[in-house]
Amino acid sequence: MKVLIAEDDNISRCRLEKFLEDMKYEVISCKDGLDAWEVIQSENAPNLLILDWMMPEMSGLEICRRVRQQAREPYTYILLLTSKNEDEDIVTGMEAGADDYITKPFNQNELRVRLSAGRRIVEMNKELLDTRDALRKKVIYDDLTGLHNRYYMSEILENEYSRALRHQTDLSCLLLDIDYFKIINDTFGHAFGDLVLREFSASLKLGARKYDFVFRYGGEEFLVLLPNTSIEGAQSVAEKIRAICESKTYTDGTNSTITTVSVGVASLKHHQPSESKELIAFADKALYRSKAEGRNRVSVYLKDSSMQSADDKVSESKDFRYLKETISSVLEKIRNASVQSLSYMVRTLVASEHRKHNQQVIQYIELVGERFNLPPRVIEAFKNAALIHDNFKVLLDKTLKSKNKGLNTSEKLEIESYPDMMAELTGLFDFFANERSILQHHHENFDGSGYPAGLKGNEIPLGARIFAIVDAMVAMLSERPFRKSLPPEKVIEEFADSAGSQFDPKLVFILFDIIEKQQVFSLPETVFMKAKEKVRKSMVNS
Repeated sequence: MKVLIAEDDNISRCRLEKFLEDMKYEVISCKDGLDAWEVIQSENAPNLLILDWMMPEMSGLEICRRVRQQAREPYTYILLLTSKNEDEDIVTGMEAGADDYITKPFNQNELRVRLSAGRRIVEMNKELLDTRDALRKKVIYDDLTGLHNRYYMSEILENEYSRALRHQTDLSCLLLDIDYFKIINDTFGHAFGDLVLREFSASLKLGARKYDFVFRYGGEEFLVLLPNTSIEGAQSVAEKIRAICESKTYTDGTNSTITTVSVGVASLKHHQPSESKELIAFADKALYRSKAEGRNRVSVYLKDSSMQSADDKVSESKDFRYLKETISSVLEKIRNASVQSLSYMVRTLVASEHRKHNQQVIQYIELVGERFNLPPRVIEAFKNAALIHDNFKVLLDKTLKSKNKGLNTSEKLEIESYPDMMAELTGLFDFFANERSILQHHHENFDGSGYPAGLKGNEIPLGARIFAIVDAMVAMLSERPFRKSLPPEKVIEEFADSAGSQFDPKLVFILFDIIEKQQVFSLPETVFMKAKEKVRKSMVNS
């Protein structure tokens, strides 16, 4: 441990130096108070001081006062060396900030025990500070990623929200979710999942600016606060982060994968939340929209009133809210009635196999939707789209279903025009906007080779990707006039072969997981292992 000696008497100073060095202290020696003060102000200064009371330039008493005014950490223990031994002198020295004193000429044994007591105090203080810092770090940092945690986010959010209101500046919030993270954990294990979380966090900090606050919000969700940033600036930062994450490959030397991120954006000035927590709630709703529209995208919270000025906004009375809820309920009933009416129209045209097909498709959509934790309204839109698809398909062409052989070129071209026809028909119903994109794009292929728009990967709406897989599965398991149903093992093989080309490989992996856990098929475990391994490779390559 370092000890500073400040003593203007050469003989006394030399005796002290020799004595302390024999006790294995690292000694720094000064002959006046000014030199001693400069040493105390330096980096890694000693925390154990022996100061002569009376010295040129600056007294030991003055040094005591200055040290205590600074409230230094770790604690500095001061031992006054003095020839004064009156009670009032001792009181004066202790009030100035000294911890102990020893009179000249000093007794070596007395100095040894007093220094040992001081050393214990300094060391205990250092341990307390280390413990405090470790506890604070544990409280405000996430152990796995090294980012600030949700607890600390609440504190920073309140501070930044209040600051923005006080200075009339903007504050934006990004809420991010790693796409299909559960699949990564299920496929490669939790250790690999932790690696993805750590490296994703590093990418997140790289994409954020140095004055932004980055937090792990929970699980695979992250939050970024952007002080003094408009909605346009927040979108730019979010898009930069999305692009960085999309281009990164995660590997542990054995396994490797890529992943994407969905982002929701909200800002104080653009959305005018009533409190800080509502800013996050807005970003959360925008994040749900990013997920529902296919993931790997940035969405800004949409709110009708966000486009109005503050003067134009009408506060919603209870009567007004009741009217809105009533109208929404009526429209929802009309939506449901429309789907039921379409089903009734085709009921007399088709056999029971059609209704069974509908039921199976709906069942698998519900299973996949629950696995994704999608909002009920999104799952409902997917189910409606499936029913509308099957009913419109029957109404568009009743003859193709009765064919007992493959289709000719003209008939294939007719089928390829179905998605656009279905989109046009749903356009007759303004309230089927959510279902329209699913119907129009469910024949797109993941590699871009599908129709009608040649969309690729995450450009294809999530609902369309889910429906394509579910519809294909039910079709393969069903008898057709021109072919028999496929055995379950062949269905699994077909999906594994088409993952990454026709179908989204991550969704195929989820489907396998559902089939295996729900025991939809009774197949050996090796069949699923082989198929999943093929899908894993397609995930990396796609």
